[in-house]
Amino acid sequence: MLRQESISDPATWNQMVSSLPITSALQSWGWGEVKKLSGWQPERWALFEGQQLIAAVQLFRRQLVGPVSMLYAPRGPALRDLSDLPRVVQALKQRAGGAVYLKLEPEVGFPADLSVPEFPPARLEETIQPEYSIWLDLSLGREGLLAQMDNMHRRNTRLAEKRVVTTIEGMEAFEEFWRLFEETNRRARLLQHSKAYYQTVLTAMNQPFGTAFISIARQEGRALAAGLFVAFGGKVDYLYGGSSRENSNAKAPNGMHWGAINWGIEKGYRIYDLWGVPRRNEGSHAAGIDAFKEGFGGQRVRFPAYDVAFSPLYGPLKKALRLRKNWVNYRTRGTTRDVL
Repeated sequence: MLRQESISDPATWNQMVSSLPITSALQSWGWGEVKKLSGWQPERWALFEGQQLIAAVQLFRRQLVGPVSMLYAPRGPALRDLSDLPRVVQALKQRAGGAVYLKLEPEVGFPADLSVPEFPPARLEETIQPEYSIWLDLSLGREGLLAQMDNMHRRNTRLAEKRVVTTIEGMEAFEEFWRLFEETNRRARLLQHSKAYYQTVLTAMNQPFGTAFISIARQEGRALAAGLFVAFGGKVDYLYGGSSRENSNAKAPNGMHWGAINWGIEKGYRIYDLWGVPRRNEGSHAAGIDAFKEGFGGQRVRFPAYDVAFSPLYGPLKKALRLRKNWVNYRTRGTTRDVL
């Protein structure tokens, strides 16, 4: 049986999480502080076999209806090896505390065209975080990354180097980021959190063993594209971004990403995560986003989600949550389909 230890120190927690091969910024201490704004309560547990760290899991508890709750580990748990997941699941059953089910999303990054393993009694289910993404291998360096782009993307990235000035900034660039982010979400009919939520991401994710920043591309002082990034555990994650339709020939979105990519290379990060693409050939609402991200090359990866049921209410609750999501999608975009 794995020994469990509650961790209450941010630096100790982040050191543990970042030391594990399978890890994610969403398992870092700062992300737990961010999600408190949305009603999730974090619980942080390190799991040991003897003195060896096997897993670290940041569980979020959410009350749904009355006493009904769920537990969720976004892009977690952080693991020594995926084969340890069944033992971790058994240990975490002690933390149910009346929850109907537990959802786990270990950030393994399976090649998207391969099947993912199953671990009964956990069952493969839909994810909360985007199920598919594109990872760029930063060890290739600038020239290697340019070489793997498609021809148009490579051309546009080189044009952006000439036409926009991209800088890596913090809270001083937030208002420019926010203007572009809101404009893009209105245009694409996407939901968003409050302004304070994104400000908290930028502050809380600047933490021990991790950082958050804004990459912003300007032309003649006017911000045309900006993204909010977090870096942790060897990865740079693109979480949120926006761009203007002004001066599209400046190729500012390419410049914004290229600035963040170069920052990651300089700081010694291994992976650049473009964070969320649709499945192939679905005619998705996000097909334009998909095409843009595909232009960078890289590897399309899949992140599985595993549900562990603790109660007979699991089936009816999952159906109710799906119906609610369908309604939100329809009200926002006129379709029940998910964006990603």
